[in-house]
Amino acid sequence: MRINIVSIFVIIISFLMGTTTLSALDIPFSENEVKLPENQITGLVTVSPPDSLNCPLETNTWLWHDGKNLYLHIEAEIDENFETGNYTNYDIYPGADYLCIQLITDPKSYYAYGFYTYPFENRIDFIRTSSLGIDKTWNSNYEYISSFNDTLWTVSMKIPFKNLRFFGNPPYNWKIILTRYTRYNKQLFSKPFLITKMGKDYFHKALDIKIDHPIEKNKNFYIRPHTIFIYDLKDNETSFDEENIGFDFSFNPSFSTKFKLSFLPDYSDVPMDNVKDIYNSKYPPSYEENRYFFIEDFNVLGVDDNLFHSRHIVQPKYALKFTSNAENYSFGVLSTMDKLIEGTYTIVNEDSSVTEKTEIINPDDIYNIIAYQPIWQNFRCQFTLMSRMNEDYYDKSLEKIRKNYHNEVLHLEPTWEFNRNHFIWLDMNLSYLNLEEDTKKGYYGKIGYSRRNKDFYFSISAQKMQKDYAVDMGNIYEDDFYGWNINTYYSKDINNYIFRELNTTINLSEEIDNQIDILLERYSYLNMELETNYNFKFDFDYVHVKEYFNAVNKYFGKTRTGFRFTWDKISWFEQHIGINLFRYLVYELSNIYDGIYLQYSLSGVLDKYVSYTFSVDYIKYSDLPECIFVDDEYYLGNFDITYNLSNKLSLTNGLRYDNNDSYHKVNNVWGFYSEFIGFFSNLSWEFKRDCYIYFGYKASLNKIDNSYQEDYQKLYTKISYNF
Repeated sequence: MRINIVSIFVIIISFLMGTTTLSALDIPFSENEVKLPENQITGLVTVSPPDSLNCPLETNTWLWHDGKNLYLHIEAEIDENFETGNYTNYDIYPGADYLCIQLITDPKSYYAYGFYTYPFENRIDFIRTSSLGIDKTWNSNYEYISSFNDTLWTVSMKIPFKNLRFFGNPPYNWKIILTRYTRYNKQLFSKPFLITKMGKDYFHKALDIKIDHPIEKNKNFYIRPHTIFIYDLKDNETSFDEENIGFDFSFNPSFSTKFKLSFLPDYSDVPMDNVKDIYNSKYPPSYEENRYFFIEDFNVLGVDDNLFHSRHIVQPKYALKFTSNAENYSFGVLSTMDKLIEGTYTIVNEDSSVTEKTEIINPDDIYNIIAYQPIWQNFRCQFTLMSRMNEDYYDKSLEKIRKNYHNEVLHLEPTWEFNRNHFIWLDMNLSYLNLEEDTKKGYYGKIGYSRRNKDFYFSISAQKMQKDYAVDMGNIYEDDFYGWNINTYYSKDINNYIFRELNTTINLSEEIDNQIDILLERYSYLNMELETNYNFKFDFDYVHVKEYFNAVNKYFGKTRTGFRFTWDKISWFEQHIGINLFRYLVYELSNIYDGIYLQYSLSGVLDKYVSYTFSVDYIKYSDLPECIFVDDEYYLGNFDITYNLSNKLSLTNGLRYDNNDSYHKVNNVWGFYSEFIGFFSNLSWEFKRDCYIYFGYKASLNKIDNSYQEDYQKLYTKISYNF
């Protein structure tokens, strides 16, 4: 057979061109702007909807560095549908078009650093986690300048290398993802073509970049003292002493390690928690963490809320964190000590005499976590040791001090990707609890398999928890059971004239008593979500639970059918409506009752200075008998309005309302609680980069026995300065 020389030549050229296409983009070293074809990224394609069509608006990006910072210059064509949004605080989405850069500095660990740019220079940075979610609690010092006219949007950005974790010597082989979002038609464009449904391929297939020049080392340390003045309007007292002065300290020994220390951290500027429906709950209510120290920074501790719930730490005296990662491992340490808080209350005795008693409201417990995770190509194993300890521990259930309290839990979680996107994992937790002479050892283990492809995710697991398993630094509500769980998720891009995307979730599980093998709970959940091309989203779900209630030794069937509707076409009038029909087990009455749960929320951007959110929930039981312990009809409401004169100066006001009727005991006194009203107002001014002045007001009222009583009413001023 004769071989055509021209054909061979074409094949060789094609191969060489392919090799060139796949080679890394060299980032030039320069003190000045560099705009050459060699350091340019262009050619974004549509990823939502995922049709790979070229972006109709030309977008060009140039990259260079000076050894200290990575620089990007972006020129993006715009049209009459360009949406500019509004001014916001840090990490708040402004409702606008955006450009986003994601940097992957450690391809083996499956995470990326992200930096958004907006027309009004709002700042949002984040970490794209290995589960493809976005964690906005990470903060950096990136900066950019934005300008636009009728046809062109220009962005010049600086990303300090000192904010990134990486290791090794040059050349640094990293990856980058560029995305652009147009809010008017909800289209997302990317270079290269990547969607989160790809799983780990989202990180594998990012665009390769290379930095040959050495990056300068920077210790990157700062100290940020803060002081707070509090005036209690209820007691007419001013609070300022040594415990009103604290500081935050951060130090980076290398590009891959970070040490943080916070002494007497203050969270008075953290807004009130939203009120939510915590009534008729089988378990005590739990609120998400919203304090900065516990939620920010790179997470290498490898534990969830069930193992470590930081809201147990009410007012830490100190908190320190050390984290490090390298090519084949990650390491982290957290240690914090809570503040002892005591209170007094009055007891009226039978002979009408009065007794003053002191109780421990919050013990000064010490919490410690140390974590280590070695990483191989397809295998990793999380080792985490947690402890909570106190020499004198106040046991609220017994209302007494118990000596030599400590609780340790060893968490082991190996994960093996035995085939691409097929995983086997084990989650083993061993606990040790010591209270005076009482010692308990227990375990909780889960084993499972999961897989994902572009549109489908499936997992199956089995679990068992021993009766003596204890994790007092976390949240567990059941013990002494075994069970199983199946979870599936299917997502389909429809992409026709009317519909855009269909998502379906099915979750099935059972819990069975270890001792007598009776069913404790059977849980079934179905959810379907349909998104259209006309800013409508429909959401339907159905929940059925068969629950064994041991107080009456009986099974009950609980159900909820929900339908939700979202419309966000108008930026200043985005609505969400939820209708839920339920059959709930009312634990106080040991019986099943029907009801309706209505939800309505409204949010919007009124102009570039003002935005708001409003929500109201209405819960009504149709056949509940009259009872002072359980309310058959009540409302929950939350309202926030924010005035942003710029991205650095804002005033946020919030209102919380709850009129659930209950009869309960506080400080040994029974009362009929029928209404709660909370209000806060926070003024925040970033007068210098990372330097803040806060002015605030917080107040709450409880209606007890038909009269309003102040819970607290405080004014505060907080100053935080960064050196």
